[in-house]
Amino acid sequence: MTEQTYSPDDWLHKTAEKMKAERRGGAKPKAQVLTVRKLLDEFGYVRRGYWIVSEIRRLLEKHNLRTSPDFEMENLDDPISIELNDSNGATNAEKTSSSATVRIGSLKAARNEPVRVAPDDLIARAVTVTRMRDFSQLPVMTTKTEVKGVISWRSIGKAYVDNRNPEKVRDCMEEANVIPARATLAEATDQIWQHDYVLVRGRDRTITGIVTASDLAYQYRQLALPFILIGEIEHHLRDIVRGRFEVEEFSKAANGQKEVRGPDDLTFGDYCRLLEHKESWTKLDLNVDRGEFIKHLEEVRRIRNEVMHFSPDEIEAADVEQLDEFVRFLRDLGRGHW
Repeated sequence: MTEQTYSPDDWLHKTAEKMKAERRGGAKPKAQVLTVRKLLDEFGYVRRGYWIVSEIRRLLEKHNLRTSPDFEMENLDDPISIELNDSNGATNAEKTSSSATVRIGSLKAARNEPVRVAPDDLIARAVTVTRMRDFSQLPVMTTKTEVKGVISWRSIGKAYVDNRNPEKVRDCMEEANVIPARATLAEATDQIWQHDYVLVRGRDRTITGIVTASDLAYQYRQLALPFILIGEIEHHLRDIVRGRFEVEEFSKAANGQKEVRGPDDLTFGDYCRLLEHKESWTKLDLNVDRGEFIKHLEEVRRIRNEVMHFSPDEIEAADVEQLDEFVRFLRDLGRGHW
C-alpha cells in the first residue's frame, strides 16, 4: 500500500468541493482525469476486489461523485474521469448490474501490443517473425489503428495451394477478426473458436492486443482453478464435521436463518462460525492447532468472496497458491480419516 498524508475521504471531499465551486461560478465543473490504477492507489490498493470496489463506491456516493466510464469495468491503465454525479436516482444496483461481466479487454494478452507486419513486407519476413516468436498469425497493419488483414500459416498455405505464388504479405493475407475491448469474454470465445484468435480494439481505436485460443485456455484455467480449489476445500470441511455435531449445532452456526438438516446445508461462513468456537473444535479430535487452522480458514473465506463476486482483476498468484496449500493440507489430514 502507498503511504498517504490524507485519507481518500479527504481527497474526494476536496475534489467534489472544487467542482461544486466551479459550478457555482457559472463554469462547467472540470472532471479529474486519472487511470483506474491511480484511483486504486489513492485508496492504497493495487487491485479491485469485492470489498475494495464497495468501499470506493461508498465514498464516491458520499460526495456525490461518479467515475466515467465505471472504474470497475475498465482496464487498470485505462483513463477514467471523476465527475459530479447528476444521474439523480440511479441506484447502486443499476450502477453495478454488469460488474460480474468479464471483458475481453481485461485479459493480459489483450493489453500487449501485437507484433505486426505491413502489406508490402516480404513473405519471408512474416514467416521469419512467426517462426522466431512461435506465433500462429500476425496482424497486417499500416498504423496502430489501421488493420488491413491477418497473415497466418493457414493463409500462406492456401495461397500456395491456389498457385498464387505469393511474394508479399498482401498476397496471402485474409480478413481480420477484430472486436472491441469491451466485448464480453463469452462473445469473444465464440469468435476465437471460429478464427483461432481475435484482435482487440481499444477505445482510442488502437489495436491493443491479440488473444488466441491458447490465451483463452489459460484464462479459463485462471478463472476455473480457484473455483475448483474452493469447492474441494468445502468438500473436506463437510467431511471434517460430518457425524461430529447435532443438527441443532449446525442450525446455530447458520444463525437459524434457514432449515439445516446436516453439514451439506451449511455455507462457508457457517463452517467458519461453527469451528471458531473452542467447544466445537474439541469435538473434532484433530491433532491440529485451532488458531492456525481458523486463521487459514478466514483467509480462504476472504479469497472465496473475491472469487465468487467476480473481481475484474485476475486473482493474485499468491492467493491461488494459498488455496492450493490449504487443499493439500486437508488432503493429508483426510488420509487419517479425520
